[in-house]
Amino acid sequence: MYKHFDKHIVAAVFFTALLTNSVYSQTTEKSSPPAPTVFALINGVKLTSDVFDIALSNYIQQGLKDSNELREQVKNELIAKEVLSQESTKLGLDKNTNVQAQLSLMRESYLADVVISRFLEKNPVTEEMLRAEYKRQLDALAGTDQYLLSQIVLSTESDAKAALKALQNGDNFDKIAKERSIDTSKTNGGSLGWVIPSQIIPALSNVMVNLKKGSISAGPIQTQSGWHIIKVDDKRPFKAPSFEESKQQLTQAVLLQKRNEYIQKLVKAAKVEAR
Repeated sequence: MYKHFDKHIVAAVFFTALLTNSVYSQTTEKSSPPAPTVFALINGVKLTSDVFDIALSNYIQQGLKDSNELREQVKNELIAKEVLSQESTKLGLDKNTNVQAQLSLMRESYLADVVISRFLEKNPVTEEMLRAEYKRQLDALAGTDQYLLSQIVLSTESDAKAALKALQNGDNFDKIAKERSIDTSKTNGGSLGWVIPSQIIPALSNVMVNLKKGSISAGPIQTQSGWHIIKVDDKRPFKAPSFEESKQQLTQAVLLQKRNEYIQKLVKAAKVEAR
């Protein structure tokens, strides 16, 4: 239901996160790291502590607690992966064209993340940048209305019409949403919270802005997600969160902007011959 914003339209970052929790790899540069030690030898191939440390760190970042059990699990997994990798090579699977293409994509994706991470570490987000972005977003949203929106989503038009008829006969919107909607919002009685028109697809926002407080769409609205019945529970002028409340989202927005600008700079400097 929610639209994707391009690099020029990030005003709605007050309401939606633009980046996942870990878009960039956490690779950092360290001076003179200790020499890795070998923790296992598989058919003559060494498995070293530097690989183990990265694998363990990935698990810890996912919320697992460092423990002897986790460390043993990581070692066993790395051993199993090396055995499988050797078997794959033995069978010649590494020569497969699709396998080679996948490996190439994985390598390029990782190296891209590393160079972006390095750039952002050397060009950190400043308080001044965040305040400038906050002001820009406030200016962009000046005069905008917010709508407290609820929805019921059905898989077919006939189901949506039946639900709409039940609502017109006096059934509770919250009840119908919980009982019939196929959208995850059903757990909240169909409530999507406070939204602005630019946050949702035009098929719904064009109807939403013309509904009065407490009114329901006259008919089902079709989108790629199904057939929607929407209700405007309330309406108010845009209420901006404070700078401190939106600091995390602002940081994500500025990081995304810096990332896009860096990529575009490199692309423009490169000799690209499309064929």
